[in-house]
Amino acid sequence: MASRTYIITFDLLDPTLDPDALKEFIKTTQMFENWWNHIPGVFLVVSDRSAGAISKAIRRYTKEARLLVIETNTAESEGFLPERSWRWIRRRSDAPINA
Repeated sequence: MASRTYIITFDLLDPTLDPDALKEFIKTTQMFENWWNHIPGVFLVVSDRSAGAISKAIRRYTKEARLLVIETNTAESEGFLPERSWRWIRRRSDAPINA
């Protein structure tokens, strides 16, 4: 399976969540080729795994917290982010880096 970019987002207010352990897992696991975390509670990850496999792997850190893992099209993106965020996003799309 080819690598795809996913958004992982979760409820930061849920007391069962272990955000530090989750971030450490995302940073160190071989499941993700690359990752981005410029907004609290939101990760962009690059993986050749399915959304279901990713969700299953991170449940031990999110526990009962609401969680969403969804494939994203980085070429169709807009928002208010620092330039370094856009560089990361644009490198994963066909859009020019200076767009």
